Amino acid sequence: MSKTIENNLSIYEKTIVNQDFGLCLDCNQPKTSFYWCQNCDTKRLQQDFNKWTSGNDFIDKLIQESQLKARNYKDVIEWIPYNNLRNMKYLAQGGFSVVYKAILLGGYLSGWDEEKQQWMRVNSELKDEDYENAKQENIKSPLNENEKYGTHVALKCLNNSSRINEDFLYEWKNYLDFVYSSRNRNTILIKLYGITQDPETLNFMIAMEYMTIGCLRSNLMIKKYNPSNKYINLCNVIQSLSVLHKCNLVHGDFHSGNLLLDSPELLLISDLGLSKPADKPLKSDDIYGVLPYIAPEVLRGEPYTKAADIYSFGIIMWEMSSGIPAFNNISQDFGLSLDICQGLRPEIDEVPNIFDDTEKQKIFEKIEVEYTELMKRCWDFNPNKRPTAEELYINFNEWYREVPKGMRIPGKK
Repeated sequence: MSKTIENNLSIYEKTIVNQDFGLCLDCNQPKTSFYWCQNCDTKRLQQDFNKWTSGNDFIDKLIQESQLKARNYKDVIEWIPYNNLRNMKYLAQGGFSVVYKAILLGGYLSGWDEEKQQWMRVNSELKDEDYENAKQENIKSPLNENEKYGTHVALKCLNNSSRINEDFLYEWKNYLDFVYSSRNRNTILIKLYGITQDPETLNFMIAMEYMTIGCLRSNLMIKKYNPSNKYINLCNVIQSLSVLHKCNLVHGDFHSGNLLLDSPELLLISDLGLSKPADKPLKSDDIYGVLPYIAPEVLRGEPYTKAADIYSFGIIMWEMSSGIPAFNNISQDFGLSLDICQGLRPEIDEVPNIFDDTEKQKIFEKIEVEYTELMKRCWDFNPNKRPTAEELYINFNEWYREVPKGMRIPGKK
């Protein structure tokens, strides 16, 4: 392979060049992942296109394109029959959606078994707790005793999406294209399993990876992060945001409720392109989001930009340090939005004295002073003075490397 061609390959394709997944037994071409041959598996998926439909041409095309482009199982989105879902339980409600926890019977597609010549699916044997939960009054589509295998998923039901707007779907498709293109560029994103539709309301629902610990906001109510975990989690988040921005996309609703945890060390970005009404045309001057995280220029009616995401990240930095939401003692109303536009920002405490070890405390104080200055730049009134996501990533990566392993706040896990 010539140097010129190799330089033009995506990071994922370079990984394929440098990693041997073996040859496909059917076509004798190199696989693009373990248990995945893009040449053969996309054709197998295409052969089943006539066996399902969402009833919406745009959604059908969106799902089909994800399957035709898939280089591994993580790229695949499926149409999920609603009757494959069990134990649907209400979790939370946002401005434009309702979130449920559910069991996806049979699990999600993970590759082709060349010996058995059939699709493989990731699932596990359901537990006694799942069958007990099925008896609760607030459970929809309860699990049956003869249903033994499945995987837990989060279901995001899009309000009023029976009349889903094509502008919304087109924008969401841009984010799905980003997920596809960046899946192997060190981004940490929520895995999407597929789309289904509630037969009663006709609202569309997105099935995605269920994060066992929940969101950052609820997690901070339980514990405060030690410095090492704070830096690595924010480093991972800003790295993913940096890739998003390089694709000329913005998140648009960046806050601690949209950062989900599967473990204390793994914080993932969710709700890409989903934090808007699904049934209305998008307008550049519409304001959506959680007030304390919205940049002042957006509150004044200016378009949402990458710099507005950075403002939100600065508020998240403050929240990670304080353990409480910004402006939690102030009414979330027009008065607060006016104060933010006039320069109100969260109060910054002095660096606490938390380590008995003098050397550790010295390192901690040095980093925290730099952290505070960078945080203040993130919420600068002038969007042009805010750092880029790439600059933030470089700083967090350096801080994490500077922190001695095991640096923990006494009394905290």
